Order: sequence, then structure tokens, then C-alpha cells
Amino acid sequence: MFEERAFRYLHRTFAALFTLYVIVPIGITAVMAFSDDNVIRFPIRGFSVRWFGEFLKDQQWINAAWNSIEIALLTTVMSMALALPTAYALARSTRARPLLQTLMILPLFVPGVVLGISVAMGLGSVTLFGTELFGSKFLVACAHTLWALPLAITVLVPTFETLDQGLIEAAGDLGAPPLRAFFNVIVPVAMTGIVSAGLFAFITSLNEFIMALFLTTRDTQTLPVMLWLSLRSSASPQIAVASFVLAASVFSTVGLAYAWYALSRRR
Repeated sequence: MFEERAFRYLHRTFAALFTLYVIVPIGITAVMAFSDDNVIRFPIRGFSVRWFGEFLKDQQWINAAWNSIEIALLTTVMSMALALPTAYALARSTRARPLLQTLMILPLFVPGVVLGISVAMGLGSVTLFGTELFGSKFLVACAHTLWALPLAITVLVPTFETLDQGLIEAAGDLGAPPLRAFFNVIVPVAMTGIVSAGLFAFITSLNEFIMALFLTTRDTQTLPVMLWLSLRSSASPQIAVASFVLAASVFSTVGLAYAWYALSRRR
């Protein structure tokens, strides 16, 4: 009894410390976004929302935010289009699955600077429909997919493994071809895992910085790249505002996903 109680207290203490470790830096950034100073300083001397106004009036910041969202959405589409059939095949495979899964997650262990340089050198000079790929949002999304795809597959394989294979057999007995059975039967049942995988892909692309630094131009630079370039040239609270917006976007996405999951469980 004593050991069980001690373990419970230790677990709660660790969870509290971990929460503080994650929340405190984010909280400090959020507080600095409301600073009235002209430079980043903590603790702040006064509260103001004027830097939010400056952020919204700066078209370069707004364009960078939209670029991040567009690239993240494109990365999500590309990752899910590849991850769905791949994960479903891996879930039904037995012999080659360990080797294939190992190969799939290898890009996660490659430094982003190496992937960024490799994509820039390998595809940067390619012209598609009369347009150079280097500096395009499509090329950045291709690079981000190298990290987003393994994460999506890692989430989807256990999801497909837990499904009742009798559903596919029943659909086949009723005359449904495999492709139709997959989209009409498997996808609706596995929707929670699919949404989670898409969420991982979206957030991975939204926060990625190193590859985007090598592959973007002034017109396509993402919000993390803009943050880095601005931090090197100035130290205004506008940077804290951009950090706050980026963090809020991630938390809002996760919150919407949890809300959708809760509603789906109730139904």
C-alpha cells in the first residue's frame, strides 16, 4: 500500500515537473508578446497589444504565415496520400514488415540540414511546367514530407492493425472491389487514426525550420524562417508576437483535433 501511494505521488510530481518544463518557456514567450517595450526584455515593464497591431500591418509577416499554412497543408495531403496505402500494406504484411518499417523511418534520423541540402541539390534545378522548383512551396512540401511521412505511417500502422479484417471480407462477400471497400469501410472506421496522422504531418511541416531555410526564397519563406532572419537583425517584441502566433496555431490545431475526437466518441 505504501509503495503504491509513493509511486502515485512520484508519478504526479514527475507529470507536474514535466508540465512546467514545457509550459514555462511558452508562457514567457506569450508574456513578452504583450510587452510595451521596444526591445525584447523579461520581465516586461508594461502590457500592450501594439506589437500585435504592428505584426498584422506588416505584409511580410502575414505572407510568411500564409506560406507556412499552405506548405503545411500541401505536406499533409502529400504525406497522407502516400501513408494511407503504405501503412495499410505494412499492417497486412508479415515477412518484410520489420525491414520496410525501418527503411521508412530512416529520414527521421537524418539531420534536417542534410535533407535540405540534398533536396536543393537534387531537385532545385528541375523545371516543372516551365517553372523552376527551387524556391517553390511544392519543393518545400516535398522536403517536409520526408519527415512527415514516417510519422504518419507510424501512427497509421497500429490503427490498421487493430481493425477487424472481417470487415474487408464482408465487403468483398457483398461484391465491393478492394479499393471501394477500403474507402467505404476501412477509412471511416480508422478515421481517428487518419486524422491524428494528418495532424502530425501538418504540425511537423508548420514548425520545420532548417530545410525551409535552404529551400525558400523571400517570396516563399515560412514563419520559422522569418523569425530566424528577424532575430538576427532586430530584437523587437514583434518576434515574440510571431512566436506566440506560431505556438497558438499549433495548440489550436491540437485542440480542434481533441474536440473532434471527443465528439466522435460521443457519437
